[in-house]
Amino acid sequence: MMKAHVFIVNENTFPIHLNYLFAGTGAKDKDEDISLLSDMKRIRPGDFVIFYIEANTRIKGGFYGVFKIANQEPLVFHVPGRNGFQPNLGKKLIYRTLIEPYEVYSEGVPEWEALDKLPVYATEIQWSLIYRKLKGKRGCTPLLPWESQRLIDMIRNKNAGRPIADPKFEGGFDWDITNRRIVTTQNRQDYPYPRDFDFKVLVKICELQRLKKAYEVYLQLYFMENIGINPSLNPIVGDNVIWFGNEVPCGMGMQKIDILTICQSGERKEYRIIELKDEAVQPEVVDQIEYYVNWASQNSGRHLDGAFDWNIQPVIVAPPNKPKNWQSVVKAFRNYNQKRSSLPLLYFEFKVECGKNIIFEQINY
Repeated sequence: MMKAHVFIVNENTFPIHLNYLFAGTGAKDKDEDISLLSDMKRIRPGDFVIFYIEANTRIKGGFYGVFKIANQEPLVFHVPGRNGFQPNLGKKLIYRTLIEPYEVYSEGVPEWEALDKLPVYATEIQWSLIYRKLKGKRGCTPLLPWESQRLIDMIRNKNAGRPIADPKFEGGFDWDITNRRIVTTQNRQDYPYPRDFDFKVLVKICELQRLKKAYEVYLQLYFMENIGINPSLNPIVGDNVIWFGNEVPCGMGMQKIDILTICQSGERKEYRIIELKDEAVQPEVVDQIEYYVNWASQNSGRHLDGAFDWNIQPVIVAPPNKPKNWQSVVKAFRNYNQKRSSLPLLYFEFKVECGKNIIFEQINY
């Protein structure tokens, strides 16, 4: 299933991304931003990359591609300090990854065609990109599989199906600013800067737990790093994960699903809506779950293609519960399940072994 990510660039940074074949993200002058790192840790080798040039009063925005994430170690590297501006970016990009040509087209799809031109059916609107624009900048945005397919098809159709480069292409790329299109060059430039990264997320979670500080964003980062890699997460994220995203926007109120996974077994798909907590679970969590399920289901909001009450699996992940309110939590869970708007809730608790592991346990209720 198609897994694509949209990276934001501007007129100054896009040519450099093309010259050196990398994609990156940053948060103004910061040297660290765990939410952006979670976005980047979502990528896997072979995922598709589409660049979005930001629009302004002079420039019409547009979508360009298609590239793919290169097979590399480390997959995501960290470029702090002044190095974040290299090479001549004018904008600090602290988290980066290398890319390769996949099916690269010269012309881009104008923003108005991709986002503003209404399709025949409302379900074909590129909601992930529209929500991203409404809620502010996010340097690396996940596209749902059908959104990826539609956007790539738009780029393909814009260029009459004639790419300028495929995976076998060994030359380089540049930006023709006059005609606003990607062009090929004879020689490819190697990315010349250091590529290393070693962020110990479990050590950080343990430290924050000890200080009684919030750590939910780090928990999400742990999942993004390990989905499809660490099988101990499979009971939570599902078996045979074919797509996953974090901070998936759902609705104009800017609610976000912590983690959404799509799993496939034979012909059957399952959609897992995963809510992460860094404090003991409260009964009110079911209100969140109910909103997400209604947004997703073809029986209600119809935002997830092929998601119904029989294949949407809500999951809650939290530290150990507090005995004094456990019965009210159980009552809320059971009341939710009686509505049958999805599969019954799965509930997991976790304990952190400092710097070593997280132990997850499914709790029956």
